[in-house]
Amino acid sequence: MDLVRDILDAQLVDQNGRNIGRVDGIVLELRGRRPPRFAAMEIGALTLARRIHPRLARWLRAIALKVSPVPMKPIRVPPQTCRDIGVDIELEVDAELEAKLRRVERWLSRHVISRLPGGRPT
Repeated sequence: MDLVRDILDAQLVDQNGRNIGRVDGIVLELRGRRPPRFAAMEIGALTLARRIHPRLARWLRAIALKVSPVPMKPIRVPPQTCRDIGVDIELEVDAELEAKLRRVERWLSRHVISRLPGGRPT
């Protein structure tokens, strides 16, 4: 399996078919003289910014610490939760029960979308 081609930037879908984001980073475990092991998939704006440029990630983190009411820590999803890897990666998690998977979405819904004309409070 080619991790960069098959995993990186793939859409993540929970067990109910709900989109929960994209894979922004891949975490490998170094094991001495043995090949690296695929340890986790990372989701988060800081991980994506770090892929673009490390300075951008530091800048985004500094701004997020001052402005963002929602924690910006990347979320790590272990590969054991993968049910199927195809065009999308289907996970054996329920986004409704895993609060950390939807924290930014819930905050935006409550504080931004609900204030727009036609927006509904959540």
